[in-house]
Amino acid sequence: MSDSNEVRPVTQKDYVAVEEAFDAAVPHSATRRALLDRAGKALAVIGGGALLASAVTPAVAATNGSDSKSSRADSVHRIKSVLATFEVFGVTFVSEAVRRAPGTPSAKFLPVLKSANTSEYYHLRGLERVGAEPISKRIWIPEELFGKGGAGLFKSIEQDEDIEISAYLVGVTSFARSGDAFGARLCAEALGTEAVHRALARDAQSKLGATVVNAPNDRGFESFLYQTGGDALRALEAVGVGFGKKGSKPGKFYNYPGNPLDNGTGLPLLSTRAQ
Repeated sequence: MSDSNEVRPVTQKDYVAVEEAFDAAVPHSATRRALLDRAGKALAVIGGGALLASAVTPAVAATNGSDSKSSRADSVHRIKSVLATFEVFGVTFVSEAVRRAPGTPSAKFLPVLKSANTSEYYHLRGLERVGAEPISKRIWIPEELFGKGGAGLFKSIEQDEDIEISAYLVGVTSFARSGDAFGARLCAEALGTEAVHRALARDAQSKLGATVVNAPNDRGFESFLYQTGGDALRALEAVGVGFGKKGSKPGKFYNYPGNPLDNGTGLPLLSTRAQ
């Protein structure tokens, strides 16, 4: 009889088993790759058998621990705050762009800007209903983002939407992991309208003479550019935006202006609540 603790040679089947276990336990690709690399090196040096379980089990346990009920709640809380902050920025930025529009090339796109502004406001309201609180309602906005009301304004909107869509994908994932179907759907419904905003911003740039590569609706699936809420916020800060503090580029502070329908910077929409 063989000793149950005997160390046997590693086979390809061992590596496949490790990869499948990690794939199920660690959904984030970068984390999974790092853990697989460590486990693979250990298997190669020491051998398989009992080590297979010892390599997989601690990582699975660690992942399950970080995915505990309290950790999942913390994750949802963080992404809700990030998303609410994005929406505060969106309403603040677009409200100011609408006010500046008369006499600029963006004036012909006022219905698009005003409708997008109301949409961002309702996204914030929806997030607030599930307990979201923005980091700040005082936003530093660089002057260059307004692009003098021309194509540069819509380039800024496109860039913001790309970042925000990633943040909403983080939200979908976080709510789904916490078992909150409504929260995941809220993020997905908001993400859908943000993608429309981006396509319209790309279309506006083209109509204003800017070079836009590909058609405005050039995505088959959304790009998951920033896979944590913190990464998404840092991406917006990288263009000079500040949340309750000065950003890295010349600009000024703007206070969140509230409901666009009340101050003339929005238009009514067909649907105003997540389903």
